[in-house]
Amino acid sequence: MFFEAHAAVYARLEAALQTGHGLSLRWYDVMLQLHASPGGRLTMRDLGQAVVISKSGLTGLVDRMQRAGLVERTPDAHDRRLVHVALTQAGAAAYRRARADHRAAVADRFLRHVADDEAVVIEQALRRVRDENAGPKREPFEPERT
Repeated sequence: MFFEAHAAVYARLEAALQTGHGLSLRWYDVMLQLHASPGGRLTMRDLGQAVVISKSGLTGLVDRMQRAGLVERTPDAHDRRLVHVALTQAGAAAYRRARADHRAAVADRFLRHVADDEAVVIEQALRRVRDENAGPKREPFEPERT
C-alpha cells in the first residue's frame, strides 16, 4: 500500500504542478531544497544528498533548470572541484508561486484523507523509517493543514 499510495499521490501532485506552474516534482524538489538551504545555495554534492524525490540524473536536471533560468551555478572560490547551485530571481519567484498551490495539493490529495491523530502516528512511523535508513536528519516538511 505504501508504494501504491505514493504512486497515486505523486501522479496527482505532479499533474497539479505541471498544469499550474510548468514544473515537475523533481524541479520543485530542487527549488525547495535551495530555498530552504542556508545562504540559498548548495553544492551539487549537498543538493544530491538533500533532494527527496530522485537523485538520479541530477546533473542533467540542474542543466535543464539552468537553461530555463531557474538556477545558476557558480564555482567555489576556494575549491575548484565544487560547484554551487542557487535559485535565480526568476527561480525564487517561480518557487514562491508554486509553493502555495503545492501545499494545497498535498493537503487535498493526502492530508484531508488522514485524521489529525493518524497524521501524528504516520509522521512518527515514517520519521523512524527514514532515520534508520538515511543519512543526516532533516527538518520535517510541515504542510499547512486545512
